[in-house]
Amino acid sequence: MSLYRFHGGLPLREYVTRCDGITVEHDRPLTINGARAHLIAGTRTVDAPTWSRQVMSLSGTPLRLMRSAPFAIILVQVGDWVVAAAWGGGRHLLDDVRLDEDFGLLFGIRRLDPTELRVVSSSLLDVSARAVQTSFPSGSTVPGFRIDPAGELVNHLSGMADMAGTTYHRATGGRQCRVRAGSSPGIQVGHSPETFLADLEVICRVIDQGDENSPLRFLSQVRPIRADDPLLPSLEARLADALGGGPPHSRLAMCRPAATAPHVEATNSLRVDDVGGSGPLDLDVDLDVGTITERFARIPVFARMNELRRARVTPCSDGRGEEPLTRPISLDRWLVFETTTEDRTACLHQGRWYEIGQDAVQRVRDRVAELVSNKSGLSFPVWAPTGEQDDEHRYCALVAEQPGYLCLDRDFGRTPMHPRFEFADVIGPNDELVHVKWLGRATAASHLFTQARVSAWAQRLEPDAVRQLDAKVNRLDPGRRVPDRPRTVVPAAAGRRWAVKELFTLSQVELLRLNEDLHQHGVRLQFADIPFVPKAKAGRPAA
Repeated sequence: MSLYRFHGGLPLREYVTRCDGITVEHDRPLTINGARAHLIAGTRTVDAPTWSRQVMSLSGTPLRLMRSAPFAIILVQVGDWVVAAAWGGGRHLLDDVRLDEDFGLLFGIRRLDPTELRVVSSSLLDVSARAVQTSFPSGSTVPGFRIDPAGELVNHLSGMADMAGTTYHRATGGRQCRVRAGSSPGIQVGHSPETFLADLEVICRVIDQGDENSPLRFLSQVRPIRADDPLLPSLEARLADALGGGPPHSRLAMCRPAATAPHVEATNSLRVDDVGGSGPLDLDVDLDVGTITERFARIPVFARMNELRRARVTPCSDGRGEEPLTRPISLDRWLVFETTTEDRTACLHQGRWYEIGQDAVQRVRDRVAELVSNKSGLSFPVWAPTGEQDDEHRYCALVAEQPGYLCLDRDFGRTPMHPRFEFADVIGPNDELVHVKWLGRATAASHLFTQARVSAWAQRLEPDAVRQLDAKVNRLDPGRRVPDRPRTVVPAAAGRRWAVKELFTLSQVELLRLNEDLHQHGVRLQFADIPFVPKAKAGRPAA
């Protein structure tokens, strides 16, 4: 059995969605120990697996692999909440829109032993959408999981928990229980009507009491914004402006939804249905957000949010968009966007709005302010944008006209681990590795950080990378040799300064991660602010 929770107020039957392939055999109201409840049970037709097509193609044998799976759901009114107990495939019939996705996680934050955590799963709220699961089979304290509360959404915890007040606690003499806490609290509840209802009441009461005394409360620094939050209209108005290329557009980027993670390597095309009445959208697998803003600029501002949620994107294994790998996914789940309003920092990620706690934001800002104060003494000419596609390369060549500077932009390294990467855009006179970027859209800072991380990693751990860099430098400056490994990396930015107020929160979090990674390799970061002429048609840029 899995437990889920909804905000009350609707007839219990309304929390179960109606879909094809369902045969309902029981659908009736009931009472459990005096509480209103509703039972829905039956069978659900499960489609044949996608691999069956390949098996039939190879063998020439027709296969009928569809099957029926039983399910049952009991919905119970518990105070102001509705709790659903689901068996079999019942979870797939619950209304995701109304689901309290933090139900299990909040219970775990309040009851898990912080010295006995076993598993933590999280995802980054940046354009990488990297999902991480770290496990310690014998248990670990919080620091072992390296969780960043400002830029990381914790969505699953597992460990030993205090079950005081529950049937399990009484039956075992107070023993701790292994709990899996995500959208559902994976715990044992009583089997009789009396103990079942009593346990549901205890679980809801634990969550509603707050987390002020929990050592794990920082894990909830990034939390979903409720649909009735008065801040939402302002957030969506800003997103609508960004969708059309308005001033906040530089904080808008694309990322892959979590549902596509198992299919990233197999995706060769993206099928996008009609957007804004202008027909299908030609969206490349590289996810250029400019394709989105160009189309949405044609749509009236008031209609953009509805269109964003209506449009669907389907990853396909072929190059023509004819062989889907997943069900169509709402376009809003493919975007990441951050903004700050009324002293609240909010981020759209995977189609949902999240608020980043101000305590976590301030801690990040303090650390970044100290980090970026370490300025480089390198010299940079003014960057006057040309509007050409090779604008960055032209500027790097201009920098390299100075004595001791070398341009390596577009001169790629190749190793077994990294088939194509840049050592640096420019080599400084004291062998500094300089990575140059105009910080416009949200992806620009991410690309700069990735380039710096990959370059340093390759030179530290791949001997062939060091030899290649030495050969490139010697070719440009005969007789000049570079150290075996980099000592100083200089991110050099135009369009925006390296300052806390100039960088939005997710870029700051990613920068701190870069610093930690390079520090482990004995590399220090220094920062350079390139003097620049603003781009003629840019809005207010943001890293």
